[in-house]
Amino acid sequence: FKLLLLCAACSTMSHVGEHRVAEGEVEAALFDVDGTLVDSMGKFYPSWNQAGQAMGLGDEAMSEEEFYGFGGRPLPDIVRELHRRRKGTEASDDFVSEFIRTKKAFHKENEKAAGPPSAIAPVVALARQYVARGIPVVAATSGLREHVEAHLKANGLDDLFPSNKLVCAADLPPGRGKPDPLIFLTAAQKVKADPTKCRAYEDAEAGFQAAFRAGCEVIDCRDLTGYPCPDALRKAMAQQRLNRHWILPN
Repeated sequence: FKLLLLCAACSTMSHVGEHRVAEGEVEAALFDVDGTLVDSMGKFYPSWNQAGQAMGLGDEAMSEEEFYGFGGRPLPDIVRELHRRRKGTEASDDFVSEFIRTKKAFHKENEKAAGPPSAIAPVVALARQYVARGIPVVAATSGLREHVEAHLKANGLDDLFPSNKLVCAADLPPGRGKPDPLIFLTAAQKVKADPTKCRAYEDAEAGFQAAFRAGCEVIDCRDLTGYPCPDALRKAMAQQRLNRHWILPN
């Protein structure tokens, strides 16, 4: 019965690329966190503009559509790209470090007032169904470990994704975060799974590309019934899907 539920849920989501793993051959399920397991994306947005204003990048350093377009990329990479767009120059390492420190401080205050983000129920249900079938799950995220672990714990998900089943971009060499495939290759390795026999659940273009390049079956969880999808995200999704030129036909 659980297998039928899992098959039915997968059929309601969009795949990225043509690779599929047969039900009886799935060795692991790999999950992004922010925007996939936890509805945290919208809560992270305000601190980008608060930090941007404090760091001299303008009153609106990042539009909401830009924010969703950056989804899945490591924070330092986003800061550097934002600096290029707003200043036309490369950001120094000191600027990047100070921007991230400032952003974290603003986000901490914002979350203290609003509370932690909630879990995305239909995706969490899938993760629990895999575990019930004896299939290991691992999280692969560009988020900061301190935020990710706190949000998972706040939603009772730390039993599914303890620290040793969590790979963060900061755990990788510099420049190897999404869309580089290393984060998904590392996640599969944690449970000794063949990446080509893994299903990867993602919500952002950089994550889709990383999982695709790792050889996984890639699933866009944003089309799952019950997924929270604001208008700015829908607009970004439509544009990204039109520009998905990195997928090469088999």
